[in-house]
Amino acid sequence: MIEGMDELKKRLGQLRNIDLKVPTAVAVMRIQNDAKNNVPVRTGELRGSIFTSVRETEDGIEGICYTNKSYAPYVEFGTGPAGEESHKGISPDVPVAYRQTGWIIPANAMSEEEAEEYGFPVARDSSGKVIGYYTRGQPARPYMYPAYANNKEKVKDDYCRYLQKRMENISK
Repeated sequence: MIEGMDELKKRLGQLRNIDLKVPTAVAVMRIQNDAKNNVPVRTGELRGSIFTSVRETEDGIEGICYTNKSYAPYVEFGTGPAGEESHKGISPDVPVAYRQTGWIIPANAMSEEEAEEYGFPVARDSSGKVIGYYTRGQPARPYMYPAYANNKEKVKDDYCRYLQKRMENISK
């Protein structure tokens, strides 16, 4: 028998009791902060809707950074030909299909000033009345995936430091 094996087994058994909720919460908040800093903001509504959750699952601990805004995917991935042209920076794991033609946004969807901000040309009927705004979609403006991708290594390092501290405490 190897000397100290029982003590080693006891200490290794203590590793099962390490609570990973704390470093998971820290990791997902790191991603949340980055996403909030990078989200294109017009009103701040989307930025304010980026949340986190941490929960235990059958497989361990799960941390999620998410938004509950229905239009968030259109910002992240873009829409129409303009979105497809600016596909760079979005998750390679998400299959996205883009409409291949432009369309008209109804006039009541926004003001002429807002349409001008977005660079949408005005569509008018034969009497000159505004009936809508021409668009080829909007470019992708990813903020969630880059927040994840840019922090992957930092999150790994955070976990390593956390586990190393816990292991040091166990070895005392």
